[in-house]
Amino acid sequence: MSERGEKPRAGRIGLVLILIVAAGALAFRLPRLVDRPMHGDEANQAVKAGTLLDTGVYTYDPVEHHGPTLYYLTLPVAWLSGQHDFVSTTEFTYRIVPLVFGVLVVLLLIPLRDTLGLPATLIAAALTALSPAMVYYSRYYIQEMLLVCVVFGGIVAGWRYAQTRSKGWAVAAGVFVGLAHASKETCILAFASMLAAAAGAYCLAVWRDRRALAPAKLIPPRHAIAFVLAALAVSVLFYSSFFTHPRGVLDSVLTYANYFRKADSGHIHDKPWYYYLQLLAFTKRAPWPWFSEGLILGLGTLGIIVALCRRSRDERPGQLDFLRFLAIYALLMTLAYALIPYKTPWCALNFLQPLIVLAGYGAVVLIRAMRFFPLRAVACVALVAGMAQLGVQAYRAVYEFPADPRNPYVYAHTAPVLLKLIHRVDSVSQFSPEGDATLIHVISPDGDYWPLPWYLRRHTQVGYWPEIPEPADAPIILAPSKFKPLLAPHLKDQYQSEFYALRPGVLWLMEIRKDLWDSFMKGRR
Repeated sequence: MSERGEKPRAGRIGLVLILIVAAGALAFRLPRLVDRPMHGDEANQAVKAGTLLDTGVYTYDPVEHHGPTLYYLTLPVAWLSGQHDFVSTTEFTYRIVPLVFGVLVVLLLIPLRDTLGLPATLIAAALTALSPAMVYYSRYYIQEMLLVCVVFGGIVAGWRYAQTRSKGWAVAAGVFVGLAHASKETCILAFASMLAAAAGAYCLAVWRDRRALAPAKLIPPRHAIAFVLAALAVSVLFYSSFFTHPRGVLDSVLTYANYFRKADSGHIHDKPWYYYLQLLAFTKRAPWPWFSEGLILGLGTLGIIVALCRRSRDERPGQLDFLRFLAIYALLMTLAYALIPYKTPWCALNFLQPLIVLAGYGAVVLIRAMRFFPLRAVACVALVAGMAQLGVQAYRAVYEFPADPRNPYVYAHTAPVLLKLIHRVDSVSQFSPEGDATLIHVISPDGDYWPLPWYLRRHTQVGYWPEIPEPADAPIILAPSKFKPLLAPHLKDQYQSEFYALRPGVLWLMEIRKDLWDSFMKGRR
């Protein structure tokens, strides 16, 4: 067969192999999606999406909530599942959305295989499929995995445009950028890092390789306009709630004043600059188990060093230019998230994902540096063993310790015992004449009652109070346990008290009115 025929055949084989890895990533992430209790942040997002499902109305909140894409992208899942109201939805309805985007991150490597080379692309795909952080947060109904996916999509489309000068890729890049902006406000960190990385890669090409950008390679104005219009169209479409709330577009810009103000103020989520690196490098919160994504950090660091230090040898068209861009981008994103005091573990995905791609390249560089076949074989075996260990850790994180504080990706998570409280509320309310319309008072002065609105969604008479209401009596009262002595003087009826953990270290009180409790106990006999 001619060399001309070999190349398409190799491309098809590479495509099939990446699709197999993506299918494996899907199969690994999909089981038992409803088992883990809903995190407070997940419940918050689910209630927003459920309100949109119930009413068809969404209004962007520039103070407390992120962009609207996650909610709108959940609607097709609910409709296809035959769920037309919030009450009928399940954890699966919501968590399948970030899961799909977690798998799409693998598929977005397909357009890069000619640039990275098939071995590096396959290794990067496998690391993406097996990374404990990527797997865990692919099953988490928050904006982060969606943001990581569409930002990477913008990078891929932008790179393919740089290679092909195709207007279609320019439009695709604009769509991804618009989706990123409509997903989460922290997208500006990625945008700023992209621009700086592009400038840095260009300067390196001029300095190290004595290359300059030819005038013919400049972006045609019509392509730049297509990119901008696509980005604006997508962002405006979502923030305006499909043109029903124009104010949302303005708020999507004004919101940054709020975020900059938050960055300057102290917060319970403030952590030292090295928090993310320590989290990924090695975490052991008990004698067993331990977690480490050191393989990715090590190979990714090697990929960065080689990309920045190597001179262009034109092994693959533009390979080094892209790797230099990605290396600078990964470094800048790591630096940005290290410097921001406010830290939550899922934010690490934003720099972990480009590091994974660089780790694929670093692994190939390391293996090729072994000149003797036995050494190469040992390196390959060690790489496979390291990836297998990542898979074991991911399995533990997702299926063995999904809500256990020993898992480094578990952060202020809902205690599994809270499900017993919900079961008690559901069971007791059935012995009330009002059933699901039984009055429930939820009292929390700081609004720290999540994920209760999710779990109490089928109860139609739930009141959330920032202070003790008057009258305070209700068939069921839920409040932080420290409120018991403050609540007692306001209660005229007698109550049966029970205590449940909302989160580790956060104990809640359940007061069941005595007549309802007696009916419940009689019904159990």
